[in-house]
Amino acid sequence: MPASETQAKCLHCGTDIVDRWAPPGFCCAGCAQVHAIILSCGLERYYELRSETIAPVNESVLGTDDFTWLAAAQSAAEAKGRRELRVALRGVSCVGCVWLIEKTLGDAPGILSARVNAHQGLLHLEWREGADLAAQARGLCRFGYLIVPDDGKATASDDGLLLRLGLCGAFAMNAMLATLPGYLGLRSDESLAGLLRLLSVGCATLSMLVGASFFISRALAALRHGRLHMDLPIGLGLAAAYAASFVGWFAGRADLEYWDFVSLFTFLMLVGRWTQERAIESNRRRLPPSAPAVREVPVYASAEAATPLRQADPRTLQPGEVYGLAPGQVAPVGGRLLGDEAELSLAWINGESEPVSYPTGRLVPSGALNVGRREIRLKSNESWDSSLLRRLSEAGDAAVGQPPGLERILGIYLATVMVLAALGFGVRVALTSDWPGALQSAISVLVVSCPCAIGLAFPLATELSVGALRRSGVYVREHRVWEQAMRIRQVVFDKTGTLTLEYPRLADTSGLDALDPDQRAALLALVEGNLHPFGRSLREALARGQHIEPADGALSSLPGLGQTLTDAAGNCWSLGKPGWKGQAEAAEGAVTEFSLNGNRLALFRFVEEPRPHAAEEIAGLRRRGLSLFILSGDQPSKVAGLLTHLGLPASAGLGGLTPEQKAAWVRAHDGAHTLMLGDGANDALAFGEATLRGTPVVDLSLLEQKADFYLLGRDLRGLGRLLDLARLRRRVLTEVFVFAVVYNGLTVGLALAGKMSPLLATLMMPTSAILTLVHVTARLRKA
Repeated sequence: MPASETQAKCLHCGTDIVDRWAPPGFCCAGCAQVHAIILSCGLERYYELRSETIAPVNESVLGTDDFTWLAAAQSAAEAKGRRELRVALRGVSCVGCVWLIEKTLGDAPGILSARVNAHQGLLHLEWREGADLAAQARGLCRFGYLIVPDDGKATASDDGLLLRLGLCGAFAMNAMLATLPGYLGLRSDESLAGLLRLLSVGCATLSMLVGASFFISRALAALRHGRLHMDLPIGLGLAAAYAASFVGWFAGRADLEYWDFVSLFTFLMLVGRWTQERAIESNRRRLPPSAPAVREVPVYASAEAATPLRQADPRTLQPGEVYGLAPGQVAPVGGRLLGDEAELSLAWINGESEPVSYPTGRLVPSGALNVGRREIRLKSNESWDSSLLRRLSEAGDAAVGQPPGLERILGIYLATVMVLAALGFGVRVALTSDWPGALQSAISVLVVSCPCAIGLAFPLATELSVGALRRSGVYVREHRVWEQAMRIRQVVFDKTGTLTLEYPRLADTSGLDALDPDQRAALLALVEGNLHPFGRSLREALARGQHIEPADGALSSLPGLGQTLTDAAGNCWSLGKPGWKGQAEAAEGAVTEFSLNGNRLALFRFVEEPRPHAAEEIAGLRRRGLSLFILSGDQPSKVAGLLTHLGLPASAGLGGLTPEQKAAWVRAHDGAHTLMLGDGANDALAFGEATLRGTPVVDLSLLEQKADFYLLGRDLRGLGRLLDLARLRRRVLTEVFVFAVVYNGLTVGLALAGKMSPLLATLMMPTSAILTLVHVTARLRKA
């Protein structure tokens, strides 16, 4: 029995509980927090509507409060006399999410209407005067949903195909209704026959203009680039049937009129294409926006200026300009630190999770993350074009064309069909001198050889496979995953955040458990909103106990040392390096001290922890015959320790690598057959060299939009599942292809013998499609 069937499920998202540090009953602290909020708000009906399994809550969303862009968009709309706005929405997984969002916003003060389009990931808001959209967005974040600007891509990529599908469905139904009387015995000289034929002609013509043009234009575009596309036989068959229908109309040959076939086949092919695109696009829209975006930064006249001169797109920054970097924001361009000391994380650059203290005047590299609680200012020494972040963010986007194997098969297929059509026409003309009959044989070959069964079976196989992987926490973003997964011979891993959790874990909870409620409330205030890895670990550990509210007080921090909370009674609570606020004995290693007025209350030690089931997954990949390697920017000693834990030889890992060295290693070691799994910007260059790219979604990443697939949750078991399902999908589609060859052999034989009529073609097409769909469903439904 699979592990997932025996393990406890998260009360909020329904995924397997694999993390021993997670709060009881939940897969992570994010799910525990959202579950508590839902219950406290009386929104339990969400769990009645929720899908069986949804994506775990991305904890970084819970603390999101930068909605200045939304306030500006609201002001701009109101200045134009409008109080409505369309925004994009992230984190929507099911109908339960739609109900929760619309219920929460619908009851919010000032909101008139909140309508969610789950398919497109859009939210339409209408409000009264005085409403605060930014406040409502922050409230929505408590449930794990994030409002982001609408870039228009959702409707641009989807509405066109969906509109074509709807229109061609109407055309197909009308065409079938118009031709049915003729099949039932309506004579061509009767009064309604001419009108019904005109209706069939009109529906077929509209189907060609609206639907068939989708396939024909894509096929022609591929031909212009010297490639064969799967849409070519579809477009060829439709064009041939449409042209032959006009010949039959003017020649009085009903056996050449394929009007209903054109309409029905166009509709069915659009159904298949929309199903395929929907499965992948749904995963793209479910992707949590965890990466700190390269967003606008304030530009100042000097380091001491109180107000900014302007808000600037980082891509316009020039050397010598002073710009501000907010907490949680990544430096878009390198610059010299002005003002006070700062604490920065270089995880995006070298994969090292522990932050570094930067003194005043030190050069801060592009890609450094501000993990402090205040804005810092940098004097840029480079432009965006020359920055490391630009190179890393634009890497890994190499386009991958259609697999050459498929092009060869298409070439053979098309050549065979064209030869048979020409042969049928020539032989019949030579034997009977009946050129309309010969043309009917040739056109029938082109029509019945259209890959209807394949055109529907492939999208269904994609839909079922994507759904099966989603239940395992793997979300496919690109269609190329299936073909590329069959080529994999080795898997290359990053270390920190990929094979290990993205931040160190509390080694022992005894010190935390010994704290009283007031002490825990003060500690929560110190770590809430804290981007330091130790702070995040403590925040999650605190979520395991009874729910508490953070203590009130004034927060301050000293980069590189720690931070303090001064409460109303004048007590000074501190969290930071041992001994920095008192006379307590110093400690070595990954530790932090929690003190009250200089007296130590607890000393917390942290350890780097592999992802749950990482060793088992590594062993499973090795049993599949794959070579495994770890490439890390972290210290070689840490890489060696992880190799030992995972049961890999010392030669299977390298530490201390730069992004360029990672990419060079993959390039020199069979990148064409490599799967790369990484999580940070320092893996972006290596991504570009690998044939298949995946990433575990973490709070600080850059690769989700560059990956072919991504993993949600905290274990890696879905990786082997992806490779196994790709092989199963290949077997199922091979069986469909064999069936299609047999079916086409039969139908082409009938066409060459002159036995194929438009009615028979119209009946056989959906019959073959239904048989293949049933087969695909039976083979993949329980995968």
